[in-house]
Amino acid sequence: MFTHNVISFTDKLSLTLGARYVDETKDASFNQLAGTTGAGASACQASVNGVLTGAVPSALRAGLIGLNCFPFATSVALTAPTAVGGGLASAKLPLPRVWAQEFKDNEITYTAQLGYKANEDLLFYAGYSHGFKSGGFNLDPQSATLQNSAAILAGLATPGGPVIVAPVYADPSFESEKVNQIEVGVKATLFGSIKANLALFDMKMSDFQVLEFTGVQFLTFNVNSARSTGAELELFGKLSDHIAANVSATYANARYPSNCADGVAAAALASTTRLCGQDLTNAPKFAGVFGMTYDGPLNDSGWNLLVNGNVNYSDSRTTRTIDKDTNGLPVPLAHQENYFKINARIGLTTPDERYTFELWGTNLTNEITRGITANTPLRGGAGTRSLIGFVEEPRMYGVTVRAKF
Repeated sequence: MFTHNVISFTDKLSLTLGARYVDETKDASFNQLAGTTGAGASACQASVNGVLTGAVPSALRAGLIGLNCFPFATSVALTAPTAVGGGLASAKLPLPRVWAQEFKDNEITYTAQLGYKANEDLLFYAGYSHGFKSGGFNLDPQSATLQNSAAILAGLATPGGPVIVAPVYADPSFESEKVNQIEVGVKATLFGSIKANLALFDMKMSDFQVLEFTGVQFLTFNVNSARSTGAELELFGKLSDHIAANVSATYANARYPSNCADGVAAAALASTTRLCGQDLTNAPKFAGVFGMTYDGPLNDSGWNLLVNGNVNYSDSRTTRTIDKDTNGLPVPLAHQENYFKINARIGLTTPDERYTFELWGTNLTNEITRGITANTPLRGGAGTRSLIGFVEEPRMYGVTVRAKF
């Protein structure tokens, strides 16, 4: 259900009200029938038997399971030896297991904005809005594995007989994200042709959804809270009949508060704790762009000339989901340093406007920057982790020809 309304109190004062009701249900299940090969399944079962019966020293247990029981190729039907009570091995070791769950949520999202148009060239506004991003499930072999395997194994090895410890499993679901935002701003026309927009904002997010690649799985989990506070300024318009300019700047302090781990699920606690106090990924505190364009006649030849150039700036930013390793130390290359990028374009249009020829270049100074830094799949551990970086576009140039028929 949805509604959107504008109430005009006077010619200058108006109130915008909107709301939407959402009711969602999601069903998900997981079952992994068998390993990729009989030999692989046998090796995994043998490793499980050795770990659970104590034949494998405790220092080698995790490594042996990791080498022989790949999460994406291990059957959920692996069994435990009768000597330790039988049943499914996933009740004693962090192995893939069958699960089926239902996710249900409903929410009313809404917005309210008061606008005052002082005159044709000046508008003030202030608004509050509440948003919603649906939750769901991690569909991954490791999303619902056992969390207290060490306690269960210790109970099995208790002198005088095993001690039964109830299994605790990770929850494959993640909660819906909610956001509340306050925005205050002004929109104005200056000198008859220059548009100016200024906005101040404060955005508070709860159950913020974070996607992390751990090296073996993509994991979405909830963080208690995140916040972004800042301002945006934009100026654009014509300086003369054929010359236009634009400048914009954004300051945004987007961060995880120091208490962002409060109340999070146990399976996500280690990751969330490392996030608290960090900036949000790819959220520079300051970013801006300045550009100018000439679009007009080339003398009295009848040809049209287009010349455009712009400079983009970005503060340093975090390129990795979590900039600390699992040992608590900073991860190399987790931050992209601040940079400028310059783009330009020059073009000619024939007098009959049928053909346009343009020469263009982007990132002319060839600044090599990273968009995302992540763990390399299955490579390295804490302090020796291998990383991969996704490099953004280097210097590029080309020619564009346009024709009208």
